[in-house]
Amino acid sequence: MLLNPKGNGIIALHFTSNCERSDRNSLFHRAMETANISSSGSCDFISKLPDPILHHILGLLNPKEAVQTCMLSKRWEHLWTFLPSLNFSFDDFGHDDYYHGYCFDRNDAGRFAKFVNNLLLRREHMDLDVFRLSCEHFDYSEIERDWIHYAFEHNTRVLHLSLSDSVPPYIYTCTSLEELYLNDNHAYNRRYFNRHEIDSSVHIVNLPNLRKLTIYRSALTSNDVKNLLSGCTILEFLRLDCCFLFDCVIAHKSLKHLAIVNCLFEETQLVISTPNLLSFLYDDGHSFRSPSNTTLNMPSLASSYLTIQDYSRMKCFERMTTSLSFLTNVEFLELHFIFEDYWLEELAVLPFELPIFSNLKNLTVSIFTFSCFQLVNCILKSSPNLEKLTMLQEGYVSQGEEGASTNESTNISSTIAIFPYKKLKIVVVKYWIYNQMIQQLENTLKDGAQEFENLKIHWSMY
Repeated sequence: MLLNPKGNGIIALHFTSNCERSDRNSLFHRAMETANISSSGSCDFISKLPDPILHHILGLLNPKEAVQTCMLSKRWEHLWTFLPSLNFSFDDFGHDDYYHGYCFDRNDAGRFAKFVNNLLLRREHMDLDVFRLSCEHFDYSEIERDWIHYAFEHNTRVLHLSLSDSVPPYIYTCTSLEELYLNDNHAYNRRYFNRHEIDSSVHIVNLPNLRKLTIYRSALTSNDVKNLLSGCTILEFLRLDCCFLFDCVIAHKSLKHLAIVNCLFEETQLVISTPNLLSFLYDDGHSFRSPSNTTLNMPSLASSYLTIQDYSRMKCFERMTTSLSFLTNVEFLELHFIFEDYWLEELAVLPFELPIFSNLKNLTVSIFTFSCFQLVNCILKSSPNLEKLTMLQEGYVSQGEEGASTNESTNISSTIAIFPYKKLKIVVVKYWIYNQMIQQLENTLKDGAQEFENLKIHWSMY
C-alpha cells in the first residue's frame, strides 16, 4: 500500500490547477489553447489522434501537467491514466521563502507524497517505459521504496533514481531494465564521512537486458564493480561519475562505450580490459586522486577523450603519455591536460616516447602555455595520417603569466612544426584571449600555410 507521510489510507484524488514553475510555451499550454480553439468552433486535430500517440505525448510532459489535461474535454478525461512514462521530482514541490529562497519542508513532502501516491493508484495496470524518481531532499525512505517497487512490478525499461537513502537491492534483479541511472548519495556520503569503513553494496546482480548503466555519486569496491559487470551480460554503455573507486577492474566483452569522470581512486590500480570498446572518456576533473598504476587493454578503440590534471607539469605530461601508449588504434583523440605551475622553466625535450598512431585522423588538444606545444608536436610526429588538428585555448592567462612566457615564445615556430605532415588538411584554433601565445601561433601557422594550397586554417573565439 502506498501511504501518505501525514496520514494513513487512500487519499481522495486532488491535483492543483496551478501550473507551478511551468513554461507558457510548454506542450500543456499549447494543448489548452487547442482546446479553447475547439470550443470556439474550429477543428481539434490533436484530440483526433490515436490513443497511443496521445499517450506518448502525455509521457513527455511533467506529470502535474499531464494530469491537468483531464480538464480539456471528455476525450482527455482518462488519457493520463495510461501514461507510459513517469517523471517525479521533489524539486517541483518546494516553495519560495523570503529568507531561504527556494526550499522544502514537511508540508512540501506531504504534497509530493500525496501527488505520487494518488497518480500511481489511479494509473492503469500496464507496463512502464520510463520511471524517473528524483527525491534527494525527501526524508521518507519507506515511501520511496514503495514507489520504486511499483516500477519494479510494472517491468520498467528505463529507470532513473536519485534518492536520499540507499538503493534497494532488488533493483539489481529487475530483468526488464534496459537502462539504469543511479544517484546513490547515501553510499557516497557514508564513504566521505567514514573514510575507512566501506563494504560492498552490490551483491546479487541479474540484469540480462541492461545495455546502459550510469552510476553517479556512489562508492564502489572492486567486488561491486565485478558483480555489476558479471550480472550485465550485454552491457554496452557504462559511465562512472563522481564515484569513490577502490582498485577498479573493468573487464567486459560486450562493453562499447566507457566514461570515468571526476572519480576519486582510493587505491592505486585501474585496469580496463574491454576488447570491443569503441569510445573511452576519462576526465580527472578536480579530484587530484587518480590511479598511479593504469593498465588499458582496448584493441578496438576508435575514439578517446582524456583530461589529465596534476599540480606538476612533468607528472601531468608523464601521465598523459603513459595513457597514450594504450591508445594506438584510435581515429579520434581529444586531450586536455591541466597543471598549476605556469612559471616552470621550459622543458627542452619531452623525456617520453610515444607510439605510432597510424589510424589517427582527428586530433583535438588543449593549449594554455608554450610548453603544451611540445606534447602537440610529439603527437604530430607520431601521427602520419592526421587530417584535422584542433587546438583549444584553455584557462585564463593574466598579464604576469603572459610576460613569464616571453622566453618560451621565441621557440614556438620550431616547437610546433606541423607542416611537414602532408595529409593535414584542416587546422582549427579556438581561443578566449588573444595573448602573446596566440599571436605567435598565428604567425607560425600563416608562414607555414603558404607551402600548402589545400590546407585550411580556421580561427574563432569561444
